[in-house]
Amino acid sequence: MSEDTILEFRNISKKFPGVQALDDVSVSIRRGEVHAIVGQNGAGKSTLMKIAAGLYMPDSGQILLDGRPVNIRSAGEALALGIAMIPQELNLVPEMSVAENILLGIEPRVALGVVDRAAAHRRAHQILESLNVNIEPGDRAGRLSVAEQQVVQIARALAFECNILIMDEPTAPLSDREKNALFERIRGLQERGSTILYISHRMQEIFEIADRITVLRDGRLMRTMDRSEATPNEIVGLMIGRSMREFLHERERRPVQDQVVLEVRGLSRAGLFENISFRLHRGEVLGFAGMVGARRTETLSCVFGYPPPDSGEILIDGQPVVINSPGDAIQLGIGYVPEERKALGLFLPMAVVHNISLPFLKRLQRLMVINRPAELAESQRLSQQLNVQTPSMWQRVKYLSGGNQQKVILARWLGSGARILILDEPTRGIDVNAKAEIHALIGQLAAQGESIIMISSELEELMAIADRIIVMRDGHIMGEVYPWEVTEEEVLRLAMLGGNDRDSSRAAVPPAAESNASVSGRSK
Repeated sequence: MSEDTILEFRNISKKFPGVQALDDVSVSIRRGEVHAIVGQNGAGKSTLMKIAAGLYMPDSGQILLDGRPVNIRSAGEALALGIAMIPQELNLVPEMSVAENILLGIEPRVALGVVDRAAAHRRAHQILESLNVNIEPGDRAGRLSVAEQQVVQIARALAFECNILIMDEPTAPLSDREKNALFERIRGLQERGSTILYISHRMQEIFEIADRITVLRDGRLMRTMDRSEATPNEIVGLMIGRSMREFLHERERRPVQDQVVLEVRGLSRAGLFENISFRLHRGEVLGFAGMVGARRTETLSCVFGYPPPDSGEILIDGQPVVINSPGDAIQLGIGYVPEERKALGLFLPMAVVHNISLPFLKRLQRLMVINRPAELAESQRLSQQLNVQTPSMWQRVKYLSGGNQQKVILARWLGSGARILILDEPTRGIDVNAKAEIHALIGQLAAQGESIIMISSELEELMAIADRIIVMRDGHIMGEVYPWEVTEEEVLRLAMLGGNDRDSSRAAVPPAAESNASVSGRSK
C-alpha cells in the first residue's frame, strides 16, 4: 500500500442468495481524491460501498484504513472511523425537522443534556447555505420534495465532517445549479484533505469531478484509471463490454399529430404554482425542465388529481373534465409514473404479474372471481411488449433491476388503456443500458400514438427525447422551446433567470397551428 492510500479493499467478496455481488475485488483509495465507482446496475458498486459504511459484512477479504486492518460491523462504527455514506434511497425521519435530521446524533447540547435548538438551527442553516439551497432548517422533512430530501441527506453527511464520504448517486434528483453547488462543496472538502467515493451513472459529471475511476462489471474489478487517461467511450465499453455509441439514443424526427389530447388552462394551486397553461398533442413527447423548486412534479401531480388544483381548467380531447383524484384521471386515460417508483409506484412484495394487472383486474372479474389464467396471459403480453427482463412472471418485483421495475409500471398503464402518460424522472438511478432502453421505449410509444409528458432533471435527456420542452421556475412557466432550435445553455438560462416576452407568450398559450408546424417539420 502506497503512503498516500487512506482506504484499501483487499480481495473483497460478497454473495447474496443466487448472486455473487462481489468477486475478489481489490481497490486502493488515495487520500484527498474523488474516486468514482462506476458500473451497470448489479455491478457491485453499492455493495462495495455499503461494506465500507458498515451496512454489509464481506464474506471474505479485508479493509485497511490508514494501513491498519479494520472490522466495520455497523454504520455507527463506520462513522466513528470517519466514514459516512449518503445512500441512494432516502432515509430521513419524515416527522422531524430538517435541522433535527441533519444533526441527528450530534445535536449541540446545553446543561443537563438538553438540545440547544437555536444552535442546532444555526448549524443546519450554515450547512444548507454552503450547499446553495433554499431549505429552512425548521421545515418538516416529510414535506420536502424528493430532491430537497436528497440535499438534506448530503447535508447530514457533511455535518459529521468525516474524512471519507461515500456518495451513492447524490445528484440523481438535482438540477445543474444544485449539482454545481455540491461539486463546489466536494472540492472544498478535498482542500481539507477529505476523500470522496462517488457512485454515479452520469458520465459527464464523472469526468467533471473525479480524479480516478474504478469500473466494476458483474461483481468483478475491470480497471482503475486516472481520469486524464480515460474516455467516456472506454468507460462504457468496460462497463457493458460494448461501445457507448451502441447505446446512445439517436433522436429521430417524429411526426406529431394535430389532435390536442390534453389542454391545461390557468391551472393554479396556492403556494405551489400559478397560471399554468399548455397543450399536449397525440404522439408527442412534451418535456418539463427546471431546477429544484420549479414545482414541475407538483404541477403534473395536480393534473393527475393528486391533489386537485385550486383553479384552472383541464380539457381532454377538447372537452372540459373534472379531475379530483387519481381515480378520475385513470378513468380519463391518464397514467402517472412517479419519481419514487419503489415507494409510490410498485408493490414490492408482490409478483410482476400482480403489479402489472392491478388496473385491469375488474375487466377479468366474473361473479367476484378473477380469471387468473387471463390475468397471467395479459400481463405476460404486456411484459413481452415492453421487454421486461424477469425469470418468471411470479418473481417479486423488488428483485428486478431499476430499469425493469420502470417497465413494469409502464406495462401497468398500457394495460389500463392510458393514452396520456406522465413520466416523472423515468431514468433516475438506472444504468446506461437500461436508460437507452427506456429512451427507445418512449419513442416507440409516441410513434404508436401515446402522448407523453416527461419530467427530467437531466437536460441532455430532454433535449434528446422531447418534441417540445416547457421550462418552469418557482411554479411559473418561463418559456416553451423546441430542442432543435436552442442549446442546453439557453434552456438553463430560462430555468434560472426566466424568459423574454416572446418566450413567455409562447409558453402561456401555444397556438395549435404554430406548434404543429414546428413539431411536425422539425424546423422554424
